[in-house]
Order: sequence, then structure tokens, then C-alpha cells
Amino acid sequence: MPAILYSPENSTNVRFVSPEAPDLAGDAARPAAPPAPSRLPGRGPSPWLRAAFRAASVVAPPLAVRLAERAFGTPPHVDARPSPVLDAGHRFHLSVGGERLAVWSWGDGPVALLLHGWGGRSEQLVSFVTPLLAAGYSVMAPDAPAHGASTGRGSSIVAFADALEAVAARVGPVQAFVGHSGGAAAGALAMHRGLPVRRAAFLAPVASLTDVVMRFSWQLHVPPWIAEAMRQRFEARIGVPMSALEIPALARNARTPLIVFHDPEDREVPWHDGAAIAQAWPGARLVDVPRVGHNRILRDQGVVEQAVSFLGPAR
Repeated sequence: MPAILYSPENSTNVRFVSPEAPDLAGDAARPAAPPAPSRLPGRGPSPWLRAAFRAASVVAPPLAVRLAERAFGTPPHVDARPSPVLDAGHRFHLSVGGERLAVWSWGDGPVALLLHGWGGRSEQLVSFVTPLLAAGYSVMAPDAPAHGASTGRGSSIVAFADALEAVAARVGPVQAFVGHSGGAAAGALAMHRGLPVRRAAFLAPVASLTDVVMRFSWQLHVPPWIAEAMRQRFEARIGVPMSALEIPALARNARTPLIVFHDPEDREVPWHDGAAIAQAWPGARLVDVPRVGHNRILRDQGVVEQAVSFLGPAR
């Protein structure tokens, strides 16, 4: 049975998830997944990695498992871009899991915390800084472990959540949270683990790491048994089974008011991920944002304005 979503008459792109809608956590109730090619991220593994994996999977399968797991857990490097907003902030560092976490801060007041997605950097969220400052917040934006100016080679959603909790412990209670993609998933995990957040906004959030593994394996043409071994190896490294990181399941007992923004044509994280989270999260609001893709959504003025309005003034 498909999700029941209601659109108010004066806003065709805003959908409120009905509390009577079916639970999307179950396979039968989740929105139908599009064909595999349409679900692939835009930035896939490089050709040399595909070639290396194909060779290793034939001549040395254990090596193929290690190679696949390392590639899966190593974020791509994104070069820093000049950012006057970032330059105007203050950078400090925290020690998290034996690594050095870089955090940017602006202003004084109750804390609004921003977190980028997998392979991202803090400057991707600078469009939110000035409006949040105007709303009375101080703004904190860490580079996740092994991202941006933070140290580390491998990372995970668990490491992202650990970083959020470390920042919150340093700067005080979190009034507002804005998370993109994997950063949104990490925010949901941190809140599930007990991080108090007054209000939150998710942009193109990831719902299922199991699906992420499936898409990654499809890109590399990974045989099912190697994909399963890769998953088990990754789970052993992060210390948590991926079945415990399904965000819709974690959302069922959420208390934080949430708004979710997603492009129905997002080719990196499918729209149904955002829909599944909004469906499972009590009282969540889902907003379709057409033609902004997975990353441009972070700079869309309408999204920024609606998100900051939903988060409300600092208290």
C-alpha cells in the first residue's frame, strides 16, 4: 500500500505525512524503488578502482573484500572553495576517536548545528549561516571525521554521529540542527542515542545504509557473496550492524519536530529515502523541491528560508 500524503490546497509542493499512513519501515509499505541505474550516485567509483576490483575478485577474493570495504568506508576528497562566510568564522578543534575534528563557529546565542553529507565539507552549508545568525543563533559546523580539515582516513555514519555529540558536549545544548544526506542520517542517529535537539531540518537525507551498500556494490559489479563479506567487515570496524542504522526504524520514537526537503529527481539519494524518514518520524513534514538535485538544494533560497522559518527564532 503506498504512503498516504496530503498536499494543502495553497502549496502543491508541501506534503504533510498523515499519522494514519502505513509504516514505511516494512518492505511492503515502502515506496517502490526505481530501477537500479536511476538510484546510482552521480559520483561513482573511479574506472581504475573498478578495474582493480574486477582483477582482485578473480585472482584474490579476500583482497577484493578488503579493497571494497576500504573504498566504501573512505570518503572522496572535495577541494575547499573560497568562502567569505567561512573565513569570517572562528575555527577550533576537538579530539574525537583519536582524530582532530575541525569545527567552525559564528556568533553568540543558542546553538544551531550544521552537518554536511558523505564526501562533503562545512562550506557547503554556509547559505544557512547568515539567516540563522539573524534568527539569534550561534552556528557551529564541523567537518566530519576524514572530511575537509578534519583528520582521519575512514569514516562512517556512526563517526559522524560521534562528532555531533562531541560538538554538542563542547558548545552546549543544540536548539536547531540542519543535516544534509549522510549528515542528516547521522543527526537522526545522534538524536536516537539521546542528543536533545529542539527542531531539525533534513535535506536529501539517507534512510538506509543497507541500500547504500547495495548501490555501491552495483556500481562495482560486486558478486553478492563479496558484497555480504564487505558489509560484515565494515560492520566489524564500526561496531554496529547496519540493520541498527535504518533511519525510519530509529525515527519511530523521535520527539524533535522535523522538516524534510528532497528533490523527487535526486539521482544520488532517492526521494523515497526522504519520504520514508518523514513517514516514520512522528509529525514530520515533507517538502518536495524539484530541479535542485542533491547538492544545489543546499543553496536554494527557498529551501534555506523555509528551513530557517521552521527552526524558528532562537530561544
